[in-house]
Amino acid sequence: MLKYAYDTNLIEISETRNEEDVTFLIEVKSEEMRSRLKQVRAYFENNDDFTDAMFYSRKGAHYEVIVQNDHYTEFLTQAFLYKCLESLAWE
Repeated sequence: MLKYAYDTNLIEISETRNEEDVTFLIEVKSEEMRSRLKQVRAYFENNDDFTDAMFYSRKGAHYEVIVQNDHYTEFLTQAFLYKCLESLAWE
């Protein structure tokens, strides 16, 4: 299992796991973080798998991201790469 940490002054993340996917509810608290999340979104939108991660914009600075279980690690790795997360480690 992966464990991650983030700066709560910049972003809030909660996740709910289902049988086939994980739903992330994300609130960005700065334009810089919004830009970083957009880079993660672009990564998944520009690959060949159209259902690996689905991004939905909500009111204000809130986002919902539904990630297939097969792509959970990839999603967190990309979030770490684009500095949405401060740390990412196997537990």
